[in-house]
Amino acid sequence: MNRVGFIILSILHKEGAVNKLSSMTLREIAQTEKFDVKENTIFKKLKDFEHSGYIGRGLKEGHADTFYITPEGIGCLEREKL
Repeated sequence: MNRVGFIILSILHKEGAVNKLSSMTLREIAQTEKFDVKENTIFKKLKDFEHSGYIGRGLKEGHADTFYITPEGIGCLEREKL
């Protein structure tokens, strides 16, 4: 886990993106916080977290994929806060 990963999980949790219906697009995640990270970097981290089970894919918004934090991701976020 690095700072970018922690911020991404925090954004999803804080914004209530916890299931397929309340998920967020990559662009929405990138625009939520003013951290200077390219969307491509965020996308790579999302893919890593998806493979780890910390993030799931939600319902599509137009052509855009959406993402939400899973219970495993929330647990990871809480452990990292300690």
